[in-house]
Amino acid sequence: MYLTSWGYTSIRDLLRLILGILVGGCVSLTISKTVLVTGDYAGVFNILLLINSVLLIGGFRISKRIYNGLIGYNSIDKKHTIIFGGKSEGEEILRGILAKNRWNLSVDAIFDDRLMRGLLLHGIRVQGGQDDMIEYIQERPVDLLIIAYPEFPKHKLKDLIEEIKSIQSKIDIKVLPSFHSITDNPVGVQHIRDIAIEDILGRDPVEIDMKAIKEEISRKSVLVTGAAGSIGSELVRQCSKANPEEIIALDIDETDLFNLKNELKNEETKIIPYVANIEDGAKLSNAFTDFSPDIVFHAAAYKHVPMMERFPKEAIKVNVGGTFRIANLACQYEVEKFIMVSTDKAVNPTNVMGATKRMAEEICMAKNGMSETKFISVRFGNVLGSRGSVVPIFINQIARGGPITVTDPRMKRYFMTIPEAVLLVMQAGTMGKGGEVFVLDMGEPVRIIDMAKDLIRLHSLEPGKDIKIKITGMRPGEKLFEELLTDKEGIINTMHKEIFKAVCNQESEGSKIEEKATKLLEHLATMAPNEVRKYLQTIVPTYKYREQENVNESHKAEDRPSLMAG
Repeated sequence: MYLTSWGYTSIRDLLRLILGILVGGCVSLTISKTVLVTGDYAGVFNILLLINSVLLIGGFRISKRIYNGLIGYNSIDKKHTIIFGGKSEGEEILRGILAKNRWNLSVDAIFDDRLMRGLLLHGIRVQGGQDDMIEYIQERPVDLLIIAYPEFPKHKLKDLIEEIKSIQSKIDIKVLPSFHSITDNPVGVQHIRDIAIEDILGRDPVEIDMKAIKEEISRKSVLVTGAAGSIGSELVRQCSKANPEEIIALDIDETDLFNLKNELKNEETKIIPYVANIEDGAKLSNAFTDFSPDIVFHAAAYKHVPMMERFPKEAIKVNVGGTFRIANLACQYEVEKFIMVSTDKAVNPTNVMGATKRMAEEICMAKNGMSETKFISVRFGNVLGSRGSVVPIFINQIARGGPITVTDPRMKRYFMTIPEAVLLVMQAGTMGKGGEVFVLDMGEPVRIIDMAKDLIRLHSLEPGKDIKIKITGMRPGEKLFEELLTDKEGIINTMHKEIFKAVCNQESEGSKIEEKATKLLEHLATMAPNEVRKYLQTIVPTYKYREQENVNESHKAEDRPSLMAG
């Protein structure tokens, strides 16, 4: 019993202590009855002695545990922490902190305008709302602020963080992000993370009909092309939570497929990596023969504008040829739904990538009605954090001490998070009856230079002082503003406020688009880059381009994202 560490005394140790006292007490009582002469109250006296022994000796030995659990919680070596948000998410996080001392946090106060001042949550008092929190930070030391308020408006969050940083620049701010997931798992301390650019972009969380998505995918075979990419891998993650029969994750990148499979190894869903090139018709045909998918999410594409301006033939092989092949197979094998991930760059394109994605939309519209397969396209803008996108590039430039390179101070783009985009794509897939081009509500466009400044501030640095911003000029194929609709297109509201249906007029008849696509792919090897662009313009009349004599000139590696297929 004396070998037990006091700091880790357990119920088992307490039972061992009680047993020892009882054995000793019984021996003592037996001796007193047989050897010693006692009064009438000897039995009562011995029982009280045993009880007092348990209380005093046991209480003394477990005192270290009590101190750690109650008094030691407020130890001075813990970080002074406050929580903004005291409803279900904040309460879950507070409970996790109190239950596990390893977080090394001392929660001193909770702030939430939605709760009554003075209310106690697990012994921690609610001391007011947002204004009271600012006043508290001005008057007291705070090491960590946890924002456990997923519904708090993003534009207000940005202002709040700037105000807090102006008061205490060294304060550590962590956030419970707005969750976009099919699962309903409770949140906890493990979910909080450092504040990121997507938390302050000014776009509020969207509502997703998770039940409809689950019903659409449950017990079905799902094929995801481009499954190793940013959008494709998230499609695999979200689909795996909707109880499908199996997911075929198809991509040419075997390393990222391996990583994805390893990441999801504990999921109940059967995930089948399938290494294949989207240009390999025979291999694609084998995939359909072997697995007979019910739903196809087509996310495989070359997406980087400047790179595809240098290699237009590759964009056509993958974005047009790959879509053409897999759409034909979907018809042949009677897939229920074919959902293609498109882009806002397909609208009035000024680059090869956008023109090829517009052509892919045309192919999907043309294929709809030729079989039982329902073809649906979903068009949206940039996603945050995808490989080769602007945010990781900016973060790397900040880590190197700058400068951050921005092509034009006027340039704006639409942005949304990857999980949000993927769930809206899946939502649109449940709504589609075939032949639609859905357009996602991207919110307000964001100036790239403003995003760069916000990222610098998130790293507790000052734009222009600690990190310089360098204007480099627009790259081939870029335009200042992206559009989600052409001049000839309108939109129709759907049952989901974040998803609209574009009123599209096909720029080529179904038979003609197939004929032109086939001719383009057959003669692609012998065509010069500008011939490719001219022929693309005959298929996509809204495609505008400049003659680019020096398009193959080298660019600084830091100014262009890496190539990514799928």
